[in-house]
Amino acid sequence: MIDIVRVINKSCKRLLYLLAVFPVISVAEPRLGWQALNDYEPRSQRQLCSYSSNKVCFSNELEKIYQSNDFSPIWSDESLRNELILQLKSLAYAELVPGLELRLVELDWLSKKKDQRGFDLLATDSLLVYKAIIQQVQERPSRLFKNHKLHIPQQSYLDFKQLISPQNLHDELLSLRPKVKRLENSIAVADKFKQLPPHSFSLVSRKQVIRRNQEIANGHALLDVLFQYGDLARGDYEWLRQQPVIENSGAVNVAIKDFQRRNGLSVDGSIGPTTAAQLALPYTEVARVIALNLQRSRFGSNGGKRPVIQVNIPDYMLKITRQDQLLFESKVIVGRASRPTNLFSSSLNTMVVNPTWNIPMTIKQKDVIPKVKKSPKYLAQKNMKIVKSWVDRSEILPEQIEWSMVNPKTFPYEFQQGPGPSNALGRVKFLMPNDYAIYLHDTPARSLFSRNKRNLSSGCVRVERAEELAKFILAYQRRSSQEAFDKMVLDEEPDTVSLARRMDVEFMYLTAWVDENDQLQLREDIYGYDRPGKKPVKSEFVTLKDFRY
Repeated sequence: MIDIVRVINKSCKRLLYLLAVFPVISVAEPRLGWQALNDYEPRSQRQLCSYSSNKVCFSNELEKIYQSNDFSPIWSDESLRNELILQLKSLAYAELVPGLELRLVELDWLSKKKDQRGFDLLATDSLLVYKAIIQQVQERPSRLFKNHKLHIPQQSYLDFKQLISPQNLHDELLSLRPKVKRLENSIAVADKFKQLPPHSFSLVSRKQVIRRNQEIANGHALLDVLFQYGDLARGDYEWLRQQPVIENSGAVNVAIKDFQRRNGLSVDGSIGPTTAAQLALPYTEVARVIALNLQRSRFGSNGGKRPVIQVNIPDYMLKITRQDQLLFESKVIVGRASRPTNLFSSSLNTMVVNPTWNIPMTIKQKDVIPKVKKSPKYLAQKNMKIVKSWVDRSEILPEQIEWSMVNPKTFPYEFQQGPGPSNALGRVKFLMPNDYAIYLHDTPARSLFSRNKRNLSSGCVRVERAEELAKFILAYQRRSSQEAFDKMVLDEEPDTVSLARRMDVEFMYLTAWVDENDQLQLREDIYGYDRPGKKPVKSEFVTLKDFRY
């Protein structure tokens, strides 16, 4: 009898709790109690989903979710609340979704109320908003590179039929998380820069260079910037702030070099136009770019068991990692702004030692033909020949062509450069499936790697340590019968090596990240994908298509 009474009392308490948290209209037809939002003024909703006549964007979905959840609160677990807010910030700070930052303010206000029903409703609606936006981004990743604003469509196809238990909600949030190791650290840095008052450092002159020991005209403003970035120690900052004149010497010069190192700039301690432009970035812009790059991290390899070759274009670096372990790295040269390297995913499947170079259409029209028209000796000097087509490799002699009459756009033949030390592809090239004729390759122009800014190619990526990369890839194949790379190079005959053990390849565009030492790394926006200029970004270069198989 006592056990029965306990069960009845427990059931009654459960019913009273449900009625208190989410009142129902009738026992026969339970409905959500929207009274919890009576004093909530939905300003964010007007920007997020102005078409909605309710105080939320997904009222019908909320009815279904809470009904399937027995009208129980969903966000009682504080860790889940924190994760939701963290991910909302990662998107809101990118300034892609009008109204999302305002929604964060409203959630914060509701979270401080004694009655938590309003927060619970708005948090669930915010999760649906977030999921709808991420769905759009995943369908068209190019939106992250063209500064397009994202809005919630009136009809959004979201699947939330399952009971939302803490474990289900945890799994849902985990699946929506940007793929970075230090998301919390990144948002903490973005938070810091969003909350800082604006700095007053600006470019004095686009052509001026402030060298070592020279006076800095707006030096005190520069001190503030260097201190906030963590490049100038507090003691040095406080002492220097008391000085009437700031010079580019001592602790200031050291801090400038640290700033340049973190920003991938030439570490010379001078404040030239590029360094000055990076220093002058508004703090809010720094926060925006951090968040924008967090969203870009969603694409690419999941870091499985096989190595991943990552080419970060603005960083001019190639890195091979496996399960977060760095295995290999090299400087690279990437496409110039007028001929960008495409962004895509693929897998390395072929390596060619002593390659011939089939001159691409763009280079044929813009480079080779104009040079041949100026000097008929150009082809012999570059070890090039003319072939009838890529199907019919019959050779056409240069003297058979009246070059003065040639139109580069209608020239019917192709150019091919033979293998050897002067070949534009160097001693080796690495191929992967893609629609853009992009590949990795060696180069005889070694001096170019000493430059700090290396967007110099016509789209393909030149690798400084190409021969070492070739040996790394061959070792990964684990073929005892495979001829050594150095031996293949010596005969100067083309050798094609099929790679049975694949490596994923990612061509990325990341201009801001927090590294393993919790330091903010920033890179120059060389293609204008962070802040598009007068020329619109061409979709063909930012499709992020996946060619892996």
